[in-house]
Amino acid sequence: MENSFEHIEELISKVLANEANDHETELLQQWRKQSPQNEAHFQSSKKLLEAINAAGQPHEFDTDAAWNKLDDRISNTETKILPLRRHFALVRVAAAILLLVTLGFIVRLIFINDNSQKGTVMYASNKTEQKVLPDGSKVFMNKNSELSYVEKKGRREVKLKGEAYFEVVHNDMEPFVIEVNEVMIKDIGTAFNVKALPEGNTIEVLVESGEVQFFTENSKGLNLVAGQKAVYNKSTKTFSMVELPATDNTMSYRSKIFHFDNVALKDVLAEVNTVYGSNIKLADEKTGNCRLSVEFNNENLEVLISIIAETLELEVEQKAGTTVLKGAACPQ
Repeated sequence: MENSFEHIEELISKVLANEANDHETELLQQWRKQSPQNEAHFQSSKKLLEAINAAGQPHEFDTDAAWNKLDDRISNTETKILPLRRHFALVRVAAAILLLVTLGFIVRLIFINDNSQKGTVMYASNKTEQKVLPDGSKVFMNKNSELSYVEKKGRREVKLKGEAYFEVVHNDMEPFVIEVNEVMIKDIGTAFNVKALPEGNTIEVLVESGEVQFFTENSKGLNLVAGQKAVYNKSTKTFSMVELPATDNTMSYRSKIFHFDNVALKDVLAEVNTVYGSNIKLADEKTGNCRLSVEFNNENLEVLISIIAETLELEVEQKAGTTVLKGAACPQ
């Protein structure tokens, strides 16, 4: 079917005027189903025709009273009589103006929809999520996180709530900038982690490879390279470097790789429960004081629990979705 606007308008007019044959009616149906914009245009045209028809509907009136009123006006003043042909011409002009306004609204709606498609909102609720942004950059979102992505003013902007790991497709012409309140993290060709919990008082950035700029509009901040971690304090509005220990588990939520060196069992279980979404408890809270030195490399949860139990000589009991570890108390 020819898709020119003039042809479509002609087809719509014939169908609405009940002058179209079955083939033409079917063609219009197909065109309407091609997109929501086509259907919206048809409905606007239909309403326009109904409005024009309503304007031309005859109204009941008192003929004798009208003639008497006209006779009085002719007797008292010079009355300008509007030709019927001119009346219809005015109606057609008004209809044309209304049609242009309607079409302008539809075109504006289409362009707004097109522009809105450049923005992307992503969520990770009760589990971690791996996503790909429209520019090809990869993002791994921790649970209870949200981000929005938009391309505007020659740069790619991300707003983050929560925690996410980014592998950015670098583009000098379109910088990649993450905004968290007043803080900005600018990619300089890198992979990095950003932790910005809404309820927390700090924003953390850990660079795995490449380089990032960590700054605000009022402070040049810090430039971080691979293996460096920095923290921004929301209260004092200051940046500080953080020494990164070999046992840092910042990105365990993504890799499920843990390094524990003489860490209290209660703290180990807290991290494991957060990452795996598990519910591991201790039968005796004092058992939580036991110290553990171990590494886990993306282990299955059951295997991980078994390793902990065997290392500390604990018993494992399953109770309705909860894993209970039983054993002797450890000294403070």
